Amino acid sequence: MKSLLLAGLIWAANPATETLSAEQVERDIAIAREALETIHPGYARYQSRAHLDGLWTALESAAAQGMSAGEFYLQISHILAEIRCDHTKAEFPDAMAAYRQEAEVHLPFSFRIFEDRMYVDNPGQSELLRGEEILSIDGISPAERFAAIRPYMPVDGYTDHVRDNALTDFGEFMATGFEQFDTLLFPSNRLVELEVRGLDGSVRRETRRRLSYTDYVARLRGGTRYRNFSDDDVISVSYPADGVAVLNVETFVNYRTPVEPAAVLDPVFAGIREHGAHTLILDLRRNGGGSTDAQQGLMSYLVSEPHQPVLEVRAATYDLSASAEYISTWDRSALNPDPAWFTAREDGLYTIDPDIIGASTVVQPAANAWTGELAVLTSSANASGAATIIGALKEQGRATLIGEATGGSQEGPTANIIFFLVLPESDITVRVPAQWTIQNVTDPVPGRGFDPDIAAPLTYEAWLAGTDPALESALQWAQNQR
Repeated sequence: MKSLLLAGLIWAANPATETLSAEQVERDIAIAREALETIHPGYARYQSRAHLDGLWTALESAAAQGMSAGEFYLQISHILAEIRCDHTKAEFPDAMAAYRQEAEVHLPFSFRIFEDRMYVDNPGQSELLRGEEILSIDGISPAERFAAIRPYMPVDGYTDHVRDNALTDFGEFMATGFEQFDTLLFPSNRLVELEVRGLDGSVRRETRRRLSYTDYVARLRGGTRYRNFSDDDVISVSYPADGVAVLNVETFVNYRTPVEPAAVLDPVFAGIREHGAHTLILDLRRNGGGSTDAQQGLMSYLVSEPHQPVLEVRAATYDLSASAEYISTWDRSALNPDPAWFTAREDGLYTIDPDIIGASTVVQPAANAWTGELAVLTSSANASGAATIIGALKEQGRATLIGEATGGSQEGPTANIIFFLVLPESDITVRVPAQWTIQNVTDPVPGRGFDPDIAAPLTYEAWLAGTDPALESALQWAQNQR
């Protein structure tokens, strides 16, 4: 996918335009390919090695004349997305990230996508209105931009329907998936020309100044890039109907500012009981996963009997010597594991001793566990640990799923330990998962997330009106349980 970067970006200081020599690109390709092929246990899980070999060969051929840093980042990101693992992605080189921190390359508003169309969500200070449709950006339709960017969005397995969520989600990329790649693929400058359809149907043209990443976070994210399990507003409870509680948990990320999950959750469930609720609606629609302790902590308040979430953990290798000088991770013991922890399998992978890595954990119902009716609101944002808890609740027959099909994997993600592979010539960091956790789900559908029992997708009309089809369906479901 050929970038238009060099033809369009006008800022000479942009490090994305700097040229890497053929030798530099070839060295980084060799290092990245070696690490992914030998370390990643899901490298050929959903994609054939022949297909991936072809992509590497094509990149090697393209590298013969050298390429820009931005183009190389695009090419590497595309190959990683083709592996079809949501935890496998590339981070910007430090110079590109620092540049975007202050350079005006981001749209001055956030948006939602409905039926391949772009609608203003948070106008920020752009003077646009929420719900107005963006018909073109610098003369190019949003649909054309979406089509160009989607192939760079990593997903688990065959959950391609979640790519649009990745385009708009402020998650693991520096901003949204759209903002990460848009100005690397399309010509742009500081002023963006917009064609806008107003709420009254009239069409007008607007010129707005793009935002730096610093201003983007300040104006459109309330000054906060990340959400943490410890944040005061990440967990909330409301009571929209008599006897019905809605518990919203927006993330399981608990490694930046860790807290004891039970200390957070016990008073929450005590309050729900004291309120006399008979039905609980768990809203996970904004939850993409995070830390195992937070996810299993919540699980303990919802399961009806002991549950072992992980049946087995697999790895591709214990010998990291070929990539050792380029990789790091938060658990240094993973960099030099004991071979005795690994048992060879017939498929070429290894099973890791579950006691060594805590995978034999059985989640016990908490003393204050919820035993009443339970529904879970789902969306395409659900992946990783969020999909894991949904799978556990379905396995025990504990929950009715309401909303949209999830991302993630019924079989279990390649995650747990993530190696950060720094390519020495380009300074791109590639995230390489080291373990495949096999989830305790009966007859999982390979490459798929979970479908709702009651479909209730969010439409543009409902979003604009501020109504909530999934919650409305859940409240009707709750009434029918009495």
